[in-house]
Amino acid sequence: MLLDDFIGSKPVIVYDMHEARTFVVRYLKEFKDVTVIERPLDIADYLVQTSEGTIAVERKRASDFLTSISDGRLFTQIEHLLEYEDARIILEGAIFTSSKSGRCYSIDTLGKVINPRRSARTQPRTMWSTQFFVHPHALTSIFKKIQDIGIKIIPTGSAYDTADVLRFWATKSETKEYLSIRHKKTKISDLDKQLFLLSGLIGVSTVRASALLKKFGTPMRVFNAFLEYSPKKFPVEGIGEKTVAEIKKMLITNLLDVQPSRLIEHEFREDIEELEEILHRTENELKGKTIPELKEIARQKNIKVTGTKNELIKRLLDVMPESEKVNMPLFIEKYERLLKIKTEFQNVPEHLQKTYERFKKLAP
Repeated sequence: MLLDDFIGSKPVIVYDMHEARTFVVRYLKEFKDVTVIERPLDIADYLVQTSEGTIAVERKRASDFLTSISDGRLFTQIEHLLEYEDARIILEGAIFTSSKSGRCYSIDTLGKVINPRRSARTQPRTMWSTQFFVHPHALTSIFKKIQDIGIKIIPTGSAYDTADVLRFWATKSETKEYLSIRHKKTKISDLDKQLFLLSGLIGVSTVRASALLKKFGTPMRVFNAFLEYSPKKFPVEGIGEKTVAEIKKMLITNLLDVQPSRLIEHEFREDIEELEEILHRTENELKGKTIPELKEIARQKNIKVTGTKNELIKRLLDVMPESEKVNMPLFIEKYERLLKIKTEFQNVPEHLQKTYERFKKLAP
């Protein structure tokens, strides 16, 4: 789609219909040296006509930029932007990081001056920041990768500044070219997409992402490696214990408390371990006690108090009823939940199956 009908003495800025009610468009329409028109755009928020060609612009307020990292929209939008030779992101507002808390904060606009009557040249302003659970290391990696693949990030302070930048790009030289709504370029390679995906992980640069792929082959195997290897024994040089632990926590934490319909292998193993823990909880608690403490419990139960620690524990377990040794209702509940959401390829160990059947008979 070309906009030859609008080409005249003024350069053209096209905005997507979703931007129609923004202050950016309102300010653009006040400028007399550009033609501003609305069109449905499949890619980008703004297209700017210049003598060199079309600039595709995705406008992101600071808060929206961080939100789109969390929900994954940013990566899809970046991939689409690469269809233009000249793709840019306008980052409106400010983002700052806190490494100690592992979070990022955004300020979309500056507030009013605290005391407008003061004549001082420097005036404090009120500012409200919003907190996002995006790790500073991940943000740094994402910024670097965006620029590595050829997309420029332009910071602005407000909607007016954004409009002024768009106008500047359009009017900095005489425009004689047409405005192309879609301009194809060579697509990003599949390897670059995989590197981009992995470099969004905490503490993983593009160099480390490349090392991970060389070691494990595919992004899925990389994710599984962070779940399967101990943080102390991760087999890729340059990725330390703390980084592995943080990535593992990010991959397995269910922040939305969503109940899974099917278990991945890592979750299945964790559920099996939880059943084993319920089954042996009393035995493990006894192992954590001293011999004098075990002897005192044995006296209370009127059983022999001599022998080694293991002998004392065995005697105590032998005289305890099943209901005292194991929380049977909890075991049954966890086991039945596991059966509902495990896949057909995940097999529960036979001793846990027999334990469940025995508990079901004993249950009131």
